[in-house]
Amino acid sequence: MGILVVGIAIILCAILYKMGGYGKPFASWQRDWLIPIVVLGTILFFRQPIVWWGWLLYILTIPPTGFALTTYWDEVPFNKGVDNFYMHGFFVGLGAFPLMFVGFHWWMILIRAIVMGGAMGLLCKKFSNVWVEECGRGAIIALTIPLLLI
Repeated sequence: MGILVVGIAIILCAILYKMGGYGKPFASWQRDWLIPIVVLGTILFFRQPIVWWGWLLYILTIPPTGFALTTYWDEVPFNKGVDNFYMHGFFVGLGAFPLMFVGFHWWMILIRAIVMGGAMGLLCKKFSNVWVEECGRGAIIALTIPLLLI
């Protein structure tokens, strides 16, 4: 059942990521704020908080993940206007940081962020097809959720 849930999350995140980059009739907020909700729902399927304030910390993963999805780090001076998908993926992965306060291992959050950054950067370096890149980046977000559960 868990593989099916992650598979559905992968498909949803890929679709939402592409929708966010597609433009009209879609909007970028659909990527930026619905993907974190899909990720949170997937995590909750596997592991619910055991204390009441744990729910608050789970919900606190939505803003940093959503904000990280809003930028490709092209405005940073050393990137010279070029999208940096390595940093994009890394910071999207770090959005799960509040989970370390409810029993998730901080090093697995960091490892997931590194894996996401590397995978997104390499994907965009290897492929020039925008459909492959955007759907792939969205899929990577959900595909790496099991790393948090180790």
